[in-house]
Amino acid sequence: LGHFGSRNRTPAPDRERARRTVDTLSPSRRKMAEVPAAEVPQAEKDELFCAYAAMILQDSELEISEDKLNTLIKAAGGSIDAFFPTLFAKMCQGK
Repeated sequence: LGHFGSRNRTPAPDRERARRTVDTLSPSRRKMAEVPAAEVPQAEKDELFCAYAAMILQDSELEISEDKLNTLIKAAGGSIDAFFPTLFAKMCQGK
């Protein structure tokens, strides 16, 4: 069937080798992020809060407004610069 039609795209020895590689990684190499959350600059955290809040609103089929972004961010325990929700709401307007 070829590569695209086959059921197992990766031969068993390769899957096993990949599993063993992950299992042998040190705990520090298994981390999701390279930078601890405490070291992420506040501006990047503000942007992430807004991006996640906007995705939640979009998935919920709700309007992405400054007020709704702020409500979600505060409910998540976040505190951000007022500039970001205003910017994100304007960027998402009509989308």
